Amino acid sequence: MAIKDWYKLTFQIESDFEEIIIWKLNELGIFSFSFEYLIKTQNTKEVNIWLPISEWDDSSKTDFENIISQLLKIKNSSNSFFEWSIIKEEDWLTSWKKYWKPELVGNQFLILPCWLNLNEKFKDKQIIRIDPGAAFGTGSHPSTYLCLEKMENIFLSDKRVLDIGSGSGILSIAARLLGAKEIYAVDNDYLAINSTKSNFQLNFGNSNNLNTYLGSFDEVTLKYHLKKFDFVLCNILAEVIKKMIPNIYKCLRKNGKVIFSGILNSQKDEIIKLLIKNNLKLLDVSIRNDWVCIFAQKAGNLP
Repeated sequence: MAIKDWYKLTFQIESDFEEIIIWKLNELGIFSFSFEYLIKTQNTKEVNIWLPISEWDDSSKTDFENIISQLLKIKNSSNSFFEWSIIKEEDWLTSWKKYWKPELVGNQFLILPCWLNLNEKFKDKQIIRIDPGAAFGTGSHPSTYLCLEKMENIFLSDKRVLDIGSGSGILSIAARLLGAKEIYAVDNDYLAINSTKSNFQLNFGNSNNLNTYLGSFDEVTLKYHLKKFDFVLCNILAEVIKKMIPNIYKCLRKNGKVIFSGILNSQKDEIIKLLIKNNLKLLDVSIRNDWVCIFAQKAGNLP
């Protein structure tokens, strides 16, 4: 495989702009990014975005700067606002390490970067080891945190679980830690699928109980006849979730349950209306930093 070097784009934002930046990056198919508080007491964050050099020429970089400038309502961004640097492939992991720290999620989980040793005080936690690679889902973003927090209160032992948009594999790993019998992970990014498989192997030493599928949710479920799941985990963008709801309903067995996350509070009511329209009963709604997690169930009197 050819060596892939990366551009690292860095700029600063007010924390209130984090959500809209995440949405735009996902819309553009960019999943390699981080947000870091410059000073914890201030409302300013540094954004770091990694882009493969082979896919980004000068024109693409300029277009991207213009998109971000419009989002941030910057009329005349100076040359110093966007900082571009080059990261060699062999320095990729080193570049990431400084942004990653152990992350406690809910009452049970600890997200642990794979190069760090486990502190004795966390030995009673459910440990999820993650190697960042080029796919993301660290537990620190509110949407992922909400999913994990909801999962730890659900009985998953011996259940059949579908993870839509698996990313780093963090939810699939959590599902197995909680006793899931079969896990099916779907993502339309080959880097994400590779990351899901490698992180699963990192945590369990094998890929037992894990089935991975590259492609869109609708394509994969149709091609492989994926259905009769006890639980569906769906931590992606609300605009994508809306289109998936009818087919997610079809994937669930009678009384099957689904966790939706990646939804902003302003989008909550629209998603709930669609769930009700598609015979999915609302069980619970939780909110963290204006992000929403919706827990729903297939109506019990339907096949």
